Amino acid sequence: MPSRRDLLKIGGLLAGASVAGTLPNLVSAKSVPSWSARALAALQRDMDGRLLLPGDQGFPLAAAPNNARWGNVTPKAIALCTTDADVQRCVRWATEHKEEFAIRSGGHSYAGFSTTSGLLLSVRYMNGVTMDLKNGTATIKGGVNNQDMANALHAVPFAVPSGRCPTVGASGLVLGGGWGFAASHAGLTCDSLLSTDVVMANASMLKVNSKEADDLFWAVRGAGGGNFGVHTSFTFKLHEVGNITKFNIVWPPGKQVELLEGLQKLQLDNSRTISTRSKARPQSPGAFPARSNLLVETLGLYWGKPDALRELMAPLITLLKPNVLDIREMSYWAARDELVTDDPTGLYDMNSSYVGTTLGNEAIETMLTWMSRWPGGSVLQENMGILFAMGGAVKDVPVDGTAYAHRNSNFVFEQETMWSPLDRPDVVRRQREWLAQYFVAMQRYLQPRSYVNFPNRDMKDWANRYYGENLGRLSRVKQKYDPKNVFRFAQSIPLASAAA
Repeated sequence: MPSRRDLLKIGGLLAGASVAGTLPNLVSAKSVPSWSARALAALQRDMDGRLLLPGDQGFPLAAAPNNARWGNVTPKAIALCTTDADVQRCVRWATEHKEEFAIRSGGHSYAGFSTTSGLLLSVRYMNGVTMDLKNGTATIKGGVNNQDMANALHAVPFAVPSGRCPTVGASGLVLGGGWGFAASHAGLTCDSLLSTDVVMANASMLKVNSKEADDLFWAVRGAGGGNFGVHTSFTFKLHEVGNITKFNIVWPPGKQVELLEGLQKLQLDNSRTISTRSKARPQSPGAFPARSNLLVETLGLYWGKPDALRELMAPLITLLKPNVLDIREMSYWAARDELVTDDPTGLYDMNSSYVGTTLGNEAIETMLTWMSRWPGGSVLQENMGILFAMGGAVKDVPVDGTAYAHRNSNFVFEQETMWSPLDRPDVVRRQREWLAQYFVAMQRYLQPRSYVNFPNRDMKDWANRYYGENLGRLSRVKQKYDPKNVFRFAQSIPLASAAA
């Protein structure tokens, strides 16, 4: 009787077989050289999961990234890993064959770093979640996304601080730091990380925590995405949650400067009990969002009662009557569900910086001026300038306590432009030029830092902007654990030997 492994091998070959005959697509594929086809066939025979080639059913879906700008990058093959052993086989195969590869969990690398023309190593189908409520921990597999984690925790009064986009991979979120509406109250996602299992450059498994490989544990909390290995599981400390006040307030055009200044002050005065995401945005589509068309919006969570939040918000509500005034008490998980967004998606470009204290009058005026210079297009620009609250509990950890180097900042300032297939190339070119010029114009008001989870391929001095004073130490950790630079991409951490 054949073993389970034999059956899996047979199943894998049958899954790749063509309709017309019995030969696997891997062997007959025309998209890769014959030697490579044979090598890929060998990899597929060993996998517990599945290896897809161009032409296989499901390949376009598995290949598609969140940012469609990188949708024309076609992998040679996609390894759908379902076990740690699969990941080890893929890393070993890629190094033995000197094949380019990229790692993907949710596919939300805004700069396309989870795409490749080589082997795409996907852990998306490693998506189990287990809880140990007695010890207050949750362990997730490497392919779990925000929605998977929420689905698992929804029935219990516990949570892990995480993001609001449901399809973002929790892996990429935590490894870059991890902003969410609970950050100012409970810290970044990486601040709750207790342990992680990693497939290293030599294809070995390594458990990484504060006692085992503690230098690597330091590094992956803020700089781990694709730099040191493939993370196959994470264990988090759970935070108890109960009822909370969720708010969404939108003001009509007018008094944008006063409102945005007031919202920043409100956040800093209540840095641990409130978490805001505030912005100005056009109220309707138009070629140019004139100042007279810019709304101000804030939404988020308040750890207190609705009446207390209304009292805090009273000066801003009195300043200008809102179009929308939604302040309600509900369970933490109900609030999370209402705050969910899949934005951005499609075709877009973005930049980010950090705000040391606040954006003052002159900075906000500059921001609004550049918003009104947007060159036009078919998509309503929802995120032309956003302030994500990053203070409070985020500052409890020293700057050098983890690789996340931006503990002394109060906000992330993010800028986007979005377009659709309807927009001609010259429209897209003008939008991207506008974004680049807008980014430069704002720098005098901002810290020379950027959030690694909001990457941009065109960013100058990206390593210092992402990692600040922690860059040197990160390069030494990289040299120690990946001396041959197996895990590399356009903005991967440089080896200490190369940086010297």
